[in-house]
Amino acid sequence: MNTSYPYDADLHEDGSEAARGGCSYHQEHQGAEDAGCAGEAVVSYQDREGRWQSGCSAALERLVADGEIEPLGQGA
Repeated sequence: MNTSYPYDADLHEDGSEAARGGCSYHQEHQGAEDAGCAGEAVVSYQDREGRWQSGCSAALERLVADGEIEPLGQGA
């Protein structure tokens, strides 16, 4: 399980959806329109490959429920 952090644009690759404040989780997993994406990033986390990703509130709930990341603030 990876630690999660409040969204921080500085953690993400320049020019990426995550760096722009969008939800890279839904961009990679189905597309925002089909997944109930809330749009604005609220969490930054490292995926299984160690890449920094961002997630909206819906992605955060899914990631925590699936045991992928800790709830915000639990690992800091």
